[in-house]
Amino acid sequence: MKCPECGNEIGDGHLICEVCGYEVQIVPDFEPDIEPQIDNNIVGDVLGDSILAEDDITTTQDLLDTTEQVAVPELIRHRLVMFLCIALATLVIIFIAVWGIRRTSDPDHQLNRARNLAAQGKYEDAISSLENLYVSQPDNSEILYLESDYYMELGKTDLAADTLKRMISSDRYSADEIYSAYDRLINIYAEAGNYDAIAVLLGECKYSEITLAYQNYVAFPPVFSYEEGTYDNAIRLKISANTSGTVYYTLDGSVPNESSPRYDSPIVLDHGEYVVSAVFINQYGIVSDMVTGTYNISNNIPDAPVVNADSGDYHTPVLIKVEVPEGYKVYYTTDRSVPTVDSVQYIDPIPMPVKYSNFNFAAISEDGLTSEVVVRSYSLTFPDGIPLNEAVDILKTRLIERGMLNDMNGHSDRAPGRYTYEVISAIPIAGQGDYYTIREFYHDGTGAQTPTDTTYIVEIHQGSTAMLGGDAVTGFLAISF
Repeated sequence: MKCPECGNEIGDGHLICEVCGYEVQIVPDFEPDIEPQIDNNIVGDVLGDSILAEDDITTTQDLLDTTEQVAVPELIRHRLVMFLCIALATLVIIFIAVWGIRRTSDPDHQLNRARNLAAQGKYEDAISSLENLYVSQPDNSEILYLESDYYMELGKTDLAADTLKRMISSDRYSADEIYSAYDRLINIYAEAGNYDAIAVLLGECKYSEITLAYQNYVAFPPVFSYEEGTYDNAIRLKISANTSGTVYYTLDGSVPNESSPRYDSPIVLDHGEYVVSAVFINQYGIVSDMVTGTYNISNNIPDAPVVNADSGDYHTPVLIKVEVPEGYKVYYTTDRSVPTVDSVQYIDPIPMPVKYSNFNFAAISEDGLTSEVVVRSYSLTFPDGIPLNEAVDILKTRLIERGMLNDMNGHSDRAPGRYTYEVISAIPIAGQGDYYTIREFYHDGTGAQTPTDTTYIVEIHQGSTAMLGGDAVTGFLAISF
């Protein structure tokens, strides 16, 4: 074969001219005069030698025509099928690629992937996956919730808290999402016992409803029931706090602490100037800011009540009488404490108790103004009288005679328990003498002691017995039984 470019003879089997480098075409151009011969050879190769046998009535040209009519459509069909297969395969590959890209970038898929990693204990990988997703999905709160949870699983409390703070400090999340972030963060601090951090967190919170919802962790300054200022009458100052805890206060402006008076009832400011300071310490030990109020009370203090019996030793019954200042009430105590409106109010003359006793009397106005306290101490004994224990035995013997007791131990058919008796005081009864007053108590067997409605009397010198009637105002009576 000769090279079409330079005419050099190209050897058989060579496709490139060694002289000019011309690349010989794979499908050569045929000469018109030799094309029928080549066609015949091709047909022979395709159809077999039997088709070209001498005794075959079909000529070579007829077979060639027939072959061309059959082979050409068949070739086209094969090429078309191949093209369609390639096109379909290409579409499938493109679809799979697009589906894979979309699936990989789908937030739900990424979240599920992070969850699966966490389920396998691969929390670091899960957090890394979430951080990558957060770059494209910063508004998705679930990313930060999960990331915080996984930090907690790793024991990295600070990083868990910092992750939730990213939500709290952002304005891209809804109110419900912010509330949930606060709830999770507060629980983290609470489990760690870091209540100071909770107090700081809520102190900086700009959402009042959240602060209110978690106010148990906050120590707000105490609130006074009266505004500071000048008052013409005494006031009962109440101090309140926002939740469970303790209020400590001072009245001289000094800083209160846990060694200061503990507030548990209204403070009576009756006369003069008071600088009241208070702090609140909640149940978690968080200390509030101090609050201070100055009060000037410019009213008159009530006159002290007048008591007829002075302190001293007595050997005859005495009724303690008190002159009550007009417009006031008198209260008294017997345990040396300062009387308040919650103490016993003086109404009628008080029989002096036997042996030793102490009384504190004070006049108190309706608005809580308290007078000077009047203190009285008494010793009432009867050296020539019947001893107290003998007086009780005399009474029990009389009750047995009357069928009211079964024995000296106080058993009775009246009740399954037993009765005891105690000398309380001494009283004079006009025309009949001086008597011990003896109270009856019932014991039900459980340790409870209850006074009955009956008070007995035993004459101090003669030992006669009776039931007590009348009162200190109209006069006492001895009622036989």
